[in-house]
This record gives sequence, C-alpha cells and structure tokens, in this order.
Amino acid sequence: MIDEALAWQAELARDDADWEGYTAWLEADPRHREAFDSVALTAAMVDEHKDGVRALLEAQAAPVSVSIPVPRRSRRWAIGGGLVAALAVAVGVPMMQAPETVTSYAAGAGRSRTVALANGADIILSPASRIVVHGSKAARIELASGEAYFAVRHDPSRTLTVEAGPYRITDIGTRFSVNLSGGAFRVGVSEGTVAVSSDEADGQVRLQAGQQLTSGAGGALALAPVAAADIGSWREGRLSYSDAPLALVAADISRYSGHRIIVDSSLENRHFSGTLVIGDGSRLLPDLAAVMDLAVHSQGGGALRLGGAAR
Repeated sequence: MIDEALAWQAELARDDADWEGYTAWLEADPRHREAFDSVALTAAMVDEHKDGVRALLEAQAAPVSVSIPVPRRSRRWAIGGGLVAALAVAVGVPMMQAPETVTSYAAGAGRSRTVALANGADIILSPASRIVVHGSKAARIELASGEAYFAVRHDPSRTLTVEAGPYRITDIGTRFSVNLSGGAFRVGVSEGTVAVSSDEADGQVRLQAGQQLTSGAGGALALAPVAAADIGSWREGRLSYSDAPLALVAADISRYSGHRIIVDSSLENRHFSGTLVIGDGSRLLPDLAAVMDLAVHSQGGGALRLGGAAR
C-alpha cells in the first residue's frame, strides 16, 4: 500500500496527472488515504529540513569491509528507516503521528450511493447527501447534510459515533437512518438499539427498533413509534413519514426534485404523516400540497414556497 501511495505522489506531480484514477484509488479503501497522508507528511518534512537530513546521513555513512546482499525491498526500507531517524534528529522532536484522516463521500443529485467502510459499516446515502468520515478506523462519522442509512455489524470492541448537527448517535451494531435537513433532525431504528445525545441537553435517549426521534424548528425532541419498514424507505422509491416536521419533508423533496422549497413561517409547527412516491421527483411537492391542503407559490430564482391554504 505504501508502494501505491508513493506511486500516486509521483503521479500527482505530473502536469497531466490522473486525478480521476487517484480519487478512485482513495475511495477504494480508507487505508489508502492514511498511507498517502503519511507519505505526504514525511515528504513535506524532508523537504523542509533537507539540509539537516543530508548532513546527518552523510555523517552516518561509513566504509564497510563486508558486503552482505540485502533483498531490494528490505534495503529500501533500511534506507527509509535511516531517513526517518535522521529527520527526527534534524527536526529535534520525536516523529509526529500522521494527522487524522478525513474523507468525504457525497451522493449526486438524483441518485443514491453506497459506501462500505473497513470497520464493517455499510452506508447508503440518499441523493444530494454527504458524510465525512474521521480517522482510519472510521470511529466518527459526520452527516453533513441529507440522509444516510447505516447497517453496522455487531462488534463489542468497536465504538462508532454518528454526528448530525448537535446530535450524536452511538451504535453497538444495528440498522438505522439519520436525516439532517431543513434545520430538522430525525433518526429511526429498524434493528437493534442506539443512544442519542445532544450538546444542548443532558443525558441520552435510547431508541429501540421501531422507534424514531425527531426535532423540529423549536429544537424539542419527540420520541414516537414508527414502522420499521418505513425507515430508509427512499431506498425503495418512496418517502414515508410518521409525524415528521414539515421542514424536513420539504428539504427531502428539494433533494429529489431539484427545486429549492421554502416553507412558510406559518407552517413551521406543522407535521406530516404519510407516504409519497418519488418517481422522477416532479410530483412530490404537488402531491404533498394536495394531501395537506396547501398551495405552492413560485418564488424568485426558481424557488417554490409551500404555504397558505389552497383555494
């Protein structure tokens, strides 16, 4: 893997570097990013202290009377080890550990994306959603926007935390979906148990399979039952909700329809329960408006506003 990282470092220095190939290599295995970061860090430190490193290596060189054949790979690592040791002396501090790896994964508009992590977590991103994975062991995953479905194998020795805004979901091996959209938050559990905590509240809320926790514009958390089959239902071409904040529903529709949707302030406390068929996304907002007896108004810049009773 280090060999590959070294090769990609050389490739990226070319004017016609294969950036698409490099990105594909990074996404193929989270350890690739760790290896590349380590190589890049060492190269940067060598370049910064090259004069001191050169002097130390020359001082260490001495004639030898016996020549012992060394396999090519081992000899290279022996030289590399000497270089690292010399660098540590030249800098005057112990060698630093490579910085925490940070990898971002995003799903494009109109399509979902599956991400398999080395720690045994499989994640499906809904369209126009993004996660950020921290650390080579992916112990911390941040849902930056949108919705993601997590399937995590049981491993008591492994800790996993999913962050969504001010909320933290701690998992011990389960299946659950997390949504952070339009200022609203929702987590639903289809298998197992998760614990949810927040920077804004003390203690934890534990969710079992068939339960969801939502937060609307006011920030108050509400625990309620939900059909396990409805959790992550977008994977099957439908958006299912049980007492979901209207802002969250509108944000979901925005991702699928491609239109920015504004919810009138008079509706900020409204919730929606029901199922919408995704299709190509064009009927989601009209269908929601019809079910809730609301009107859709055109706004500037191509935005649509949901509000006011339909007449």
